[in-house]
Amino acid sequence: MIFNTLQNRKYVKEYDQNADISESLIYDLLLKTWKVTPSKNNFMPYTIHVVGPTDQKYKDLVYRNAASNEGTNDGLSDPLKIRYSSNLPNYSNILNCSYLLIFTMRLEDNPNPYQKMLIDRGHKYEAVDENKLDDMYPTASFEAGLFCDAFSAMCLENNIDVSYTGCFHRNIDKWKNIPFVKRKPIMLMTIGKAKVYLDDIKNDTEEKDLRPDFDRIVNFVQ
Repeated sequence: MIFNTLQNRKYVKEYDQNADISESLIYDLLLKTWKVTPSKNNFMPYTIHVVGPTDQKYKDLVYRNAASNEGTNDGLSDPLKIRYSSNLPNYSNILNCSYLLIFTMRLEDNPNPYQKMLIDRGHKYEAVDENKLDDMYPTASFEAGLFCDAFSAMCLENNIDVSYTGCFHRNIDKWKNIPFVKRKPIMLMTIGKAKVYLDDIKNDTEEKDLRPDFDRIVNFVQ
């Protein structure tokens, strides 16, 4: 059952850098996810940049980006030195994952025939308009989340661990040192074989770090 599969997902504190996960398997799982993930008007307004095992320099740069964002948010000059001198942040799994997925915004510059027909009829779509693309960010974020969820399930079915990171700069100017990131980032996702799960080291915080009660999240309207 898919419920049992998804229950196996745990946040990875550290990945096994010796794990061998073939690029062909990741490609196949991404292809299957692409086939089943829904998208409004079939625009899929995001690009997924796959950073593989040999691209450590980009993982290092993304890690520094996440740390810089934390410093900006919390008013710290360098949180890696000040806050994490003896224990690396949770997003340090970026450094040792097998694959890092960077989701960014995408402009559709080649609409499909049906989209072109609707555009010719006068329909306006932010996904094809450079000046309005930022208005698509909430939709792109939602759809990228759907992709992540489906991809996670397929990875878990193949005994591959995944984790998500939302701590990074959204401002594209902060990504100038990574040449393929040309549009606003949406999501980071790490993939690999876990060496240490976050739950393994939580200790007494596990009983405190709980999600909100179900009834506070789901409201059945009477």
